[in-house]
Amino acid sequence: MVAETQKDVVDFLSCRANFGGAPVERIDTHLSHLFLVGARVYKVKRALQYDFADFTTLERRRAACENEIRVNRRTAPGMYLGVVPIHRDATGIGWNACGEIIEWAVEMVRFGPGDQFDELLIKGELRETDIKKLADSISTFHLDADRLTVEHASARVARLITQLETAFIEGDQFDKARAENWATMARAKLESLGSFLDARGRHGWVRHCHGDLHLANICMFNGEPTLFDAIEFNDALAQTDVLYDLAFLLMDFAFHENKKFANLLLNRYLSATRDYAGSSLLPLFISIRAGIRAMVLSLPAQLPQSRRPAEKYFDLALNIINDEWAPRVIAIGGYSGTGKSTLARALALEFDHRVGAIVLRSDVIRKRLAGVSPETAISPELYTHSQADKVYRRLFRDARRALRTGRAVIMDATFLAGSLRLEAEALARDAGAPFTGVWLTAPRDILMNRVASRCPDASDATVEVVLNQIRKKVDVKGWRIVDAGDSPRSTLRKTLGVLSYDCP
Repeated sequence: MVAETQKDVVDFLSCRANFGGAPVERIDTHLSHLFLVGARVYKVKRALQYDFADFTTLERRRAACENEIRVNRRTAPGMYLGVVPIHRDATGIGWNACGEIIEWAVEMVRFGPGDQFDELLIKGELRETDIKKLADSISTFHLDADRLTVEHASARVARLITQLETAFIEGDQFDKARAENWATMARAKLESLGSFLDARGRHGWVRHCHGDLHLANICMFNGEPTLFDAIEFNDALAQTDVLYDLAFLLMDFAFHENKKFANLLLNRYLSATRDYAGSSLLPLFISIRAGIRAMVLSLPAQLPQSRRPAEKYFDLALNIINDEWAPRVIAIGGYSGTGKSTLARALALEFDHRVGAIVLRSDVIRKRLAGVSPETAISPELYTHSQADKVYRRLFRDARRALRTGRAVIMDATFLAGSLRLEAEALARDAGAPFTGVWLTAPRDILMNRVASRCPDASDATVEVVLNQIRKKVDVKGWRIVDAGDSPRSTLRKTLGVLSYDCP
């Protein structure tokens, strides 16, 4: 419904004649009117008031437009051009800078049709490289975001649970008993995590995030994954735990049953932020995100076809809060080219978590220590014994953090030194977690071919490096030897057999 005070503005922006005859596509949301014209988008705040936003005055709408530019230029500076006034004079409404300002609009660069990530995912056009770049963008954004000191961060989560419980029970779509069951489990989870959440609030893990980070608010723009449409109407809604921000995306991938992308996104993100201890919060956070989506889609104003997705989101919220994790350590060693990383990625998806197991790769850690992206080659001078010590120290430290959350952890490294293999075993023993050491082997010519034909990767190993490794005598007593000379699928099948034997 168009507010009467904005009818003339909406009519003006809807008219092709005011844009040189170019077609105008109008999109209405509960907060804004958007007008897509050629290479531009003009976004006008609706003169309405909600519990969380008030756009009833021209000055409030101007402030909201300016804040939208401010918060979104953090991630999409090339997309958000500025705030433009719309005037009225004796000749009527126009862009000319004279007369009375009657409205303000956000001017944006328009991205291509079908370039939003939700659409790309459905079409099967999202690639692993896109997810890696996306994880890098989000981790950089979160690391640079304004940090807040928040007392009683758990109280915010408690309010969310209560709001959702009320909405579920008072609505007419969801089973009341199941809604009460969800709230009971969510509160139990919160009780066990409350002090940890409060500590995160005090120590800077609550930051000014995106706030609405789902697949539809990410697009390919100038060839790069770009976050846009961050919450601008209420800063408090975007001031949240960084993992609650990320949980929206993980929930989206879980909803679409794409565990591969969820796992890739999470592990790439954590390799940059090292927030492994925080992963204990993910079942609760993802469940709440699914619950919010279910609630929104069940509102009376939604179309009838939204009811079935709402039920699916509600089921996801219930199921994920129930997920049981079992800590376990799997160390995958072997010479370069044996397929350790390929196996680790595939193996991570075999664990019954919505986002899979935590994977720690020594090659990625080395690049993070050097301050470069995982695919950036580094100088051979950084491949020293002292640097290797730093890599393994971080590997084991992060593995311990992840294990304390109850997660399964997969460590991917050469583990050529016997002392390192013993330390991996001790790590699991200290955590009271089952351990399996997997040692991959393959014929020499296969190793050479694999290393020589690699695409850009975190590993900088060369044929010469492999030859030097082979010259070393490695006694892997106690570790399970798996022939990785066949296909990755065959290697995975053999490894699963070993794991099943170790933990029947």
